[in-house]
Amino acid sequence: MQLFSWIVVSFLLLLLGACQEPANPAQTVARENNDNLTTIKVIAESPGAVVFFKMNEKEIAEKFGVRLEYNYPERLTDNLENFLFATKEDYDIYSIFPVKLPLYVERDMLLPLEEYITDEFADDLMPFYQKLYMEYGDHTYGMAYDGDAHLLFYRKDIFDKYNAEYKQKYGVDLAPPKTWEEYDKIAQFLTRDEDGDGKIDFYGTAILNGGGMGYIWFAERFLSMGGSYFDSNMKPAINSEIGVKALQDLVTLQNSHAVPEGSMYDWVDLNNAFLQGHLAMTIQWSDTARFSYDSKTWNSKVADLVDWTLVPSGGPNAPAGGSWIGRVLAISNNSKVPDKAWQVIKYLTSKDVSIYSINSYETINDPYRYSHFSINEKGPFPSVDVSRHFFSTLEESLINTNAELMIPGSWDYMQSIDRNMRLALINKLTPEEALQQTADEWEQITEKYGRETQKEYYQKWLASIEEVKEITKIQKK
Repeated sequence: MQLFSWIVVSFLLLLLGACQEPANPAQTVARENNDNLTTIKVIAESPGAVVFFKMNEKEIAEKFGVRLEYNYPERLTDNLENFLFATKEDYDIYSIFPVKLPLYVERDMLLPLEEYITDEFADDLMPFYQKLYMEYGDHTYGMAYDGDAHLLFYRKDIFDKYNAEYKQKYGVDLAPPKTWEEYDKIAQFLTRDEDGDGKIDFYGTAILNGGGMGYIWFAERFLSMGGSYFDSNMKPAINSEIGVKALQDLVTLQNSHAVPEGSMYDWVDLNNAFLQGHLAMTIQWSDTARFSYDSKTWNSKVADLVDWTLVPSGGPNAPAGGSWIGRVLAISNNSKVPDKAWQVIKYLTSKDVSIYSINSYETINDPYRYSHFSINEKGPFPSVDVSRHFFSTLEESLINTNAELMIPGSWDYMQSIDRNMRLALINKLTPEEALQQTADEWEQITEKYGRETQKEYYQKWLASIEEVKEITKIQKK
């Protein structure tokens, strides 16, 4: 196992080394005119995470005298830290999934940002991202950079085409599902061989179960059905009746032929499957809305055929969907130029500049500021009305939703679900066996960090979620 880990690290070293990038030509010109440019080194988990940096290189060089250098893999990876924690290379700015913040904090790798984030700068930040993704323990360690909320996307034309047949069969119109039971039923109903050649032309849906992010497809079902990760004594509740039902429903869906057989989709694969017209509906991050109109970068074949709504839930008042993964920008504790690093972060995430990051086909950023939701322009959408429809749906999705676990070992807990869920989906373990194995592994993680410590962090996390919900309710009145 140890040998395998070092093979992975070595591979990532080669992969990341291949993707180290110097400044672009515009920066090179600036450097020739000014030998005093400061180099800021950025490391990220994917090419998409640094696109907005690259789009602003010239302005950053001119305004702050900074030249940017990057290190990232060729495709989104959940294993960046295998490389990062083993290398002796120093970086100034980290792009981090919030769920992984504890990994960095326990290694004392991050600089607290309280002295940099002023009240004026933070006033426009949505409490969900400020309280749940930027803050950890007693400090603010990251600046929101990518909101990453989930929505349900569906093909309007397909739903319209098969509405009469569905109504005849079930007695109700074929509408976007509001519950998981409806979701699974509609997915099976809409899986079609339209030309009768024995091959499926489009599937009802697909499940993301690659790239270390499959746990999300379980978690948002489980939590919306009333599930809890732990009880009051920090004993795993993941293997409860609710947990078993949530995973069993996913396994049943996977085995029903309503999803592409043998698919192990990561985020890119799932987006491509939907945007190429192979799925009737899918749950994805909100940027899929704008990507559906992009015929160049994403080669979408479903422009004007897609609509979006809230992710199904387990009940009328249950939390639905969630803001999963996301990104924050953090400053290394070892940076020799933290003030310069903050200038770059502040600029990219500012009100006036960040608006462009959520309106481009090339970026993967999603809204995290209030001002992002008050756009009166069409942006990447075909009309102002479509743009407003998107932002209003997304804003509604954040009123009562789920968030990433943020306690010591949170990524380890989630990866335990991810591994065992995958084994259940390929029928190597029953749902009961998979979740019992997860619970056993969770106990080991809890013991590693200390049960009392974990109880304290977990209760604080639960309290933060309730605090954000209350703030959101008050603001909506």
